[in-house]
Amino acid sequence: MPRLKMILNPAADHGHARALRPDLQTQAEEQARLRKQNGPAYELDWVETSAPGHAIELARRAAEEGFEIVVAAGGDGTVHEVVNGLMQVGAARRPLLGVIPIGSGNDFAYNLGIPHNPIKALGCLFDPRSRSVDAGFIKSDTGREAYWDNTVGIGFSGAVNIATRRLERWRGFTMYLIAVLQTILFRPPHLRARLEIDGDPPFEEAISMLSLCNGPREGGGFAVAPEARMDDGLLTYTIMRKMGRLNMLRFLPIVMNGKHLRFTRFFKSGTARRIHVKTDETMAIHTDGEVFGPWEAGIREVEVSIIPAALRVLCGGQGD
Repeated sequence: MPRLKMILNPAADHGHARALRPDLQTQAEEQARLRKQNGPAYELDWVETSAPGHAIELARRAAEEGFEIVVAAGGDGTVHEVVNGLMQVGAARRPLLGVIPIGSGNDFAYNLGIPHNPIKALGCLFDPRSRSVDAGFIKSDTGREAYWDNTVGIGFSGAVNIATRRLERWRGFTMYLIAVLQTILFRPPHLRARLEIDGDPPFEEAISMLSLCNGPREGGGFAVAPEARMDDGLLTYTIMRKMGRLNMLRFLPIVMNGKHLRFTRFFKSGTARRIHVKTDETMAIHTDGEVFGPWEAGIREVEVSIIPAALRVLCGGQGD
């Protein structure tokens, strides 16, 4: 009997996820009942998070208790926390990961082809097909460290992520777009970065943004790393060289469509297993849309790496 730990974040999408639980629970129980007629019985155990970071503990505990499937019902932040919980147990004991996308961006689910509609996404939980997905790890000079599953953003995208925290009236892609425009107009960050990639000789670059990606899309619709693949054992990096406000506005729709890499004067891309970044200025950093490094944290050095095939994710028809 497959057991599913359903971890729902009622605060996802600025609290709008809370109202979805009754319908989700009813639909999930119905799908489990239908599957039982021609296959295994499913046991669903629902639990809600109560504070930031709670899903980490819930996911870790579920893995230790032997749940075969742990489901993140929320946005990218919820998936991020669940992944951090699952990665605390050994690979042999690590449950399958399921996702019900009910957050603001839902980029992880999008990158894996999981349906945007939460009810349709439920179907993936009762489909045995899954696929292997890499995970990442980041550690800083301040001692903070975390696993990540989709993207790490340093500089501009980190500042945008911080700006979204002040936009409680807005949701989804609109919220991210407003935060992008505000950051361009009021505080476009620039960093002098020293980068070392896979142990090669370090080089310096004046940058506005550095994106370290497992998946191609972040921010609810920005294809910052269109060539990224979530199962190739590599992270894809995109460097946005230092540019002014007008060029940032010019490239905004181009980045959204993933067409920016042909502008090699402004963008540089490649793949790596490990990247070390050091700056003289404090970095603003996000991991999967969660604030990893606000400016006041004083982070000036990070190392980011990839862990191949760390997870198995239920994604229905997109599975292996």
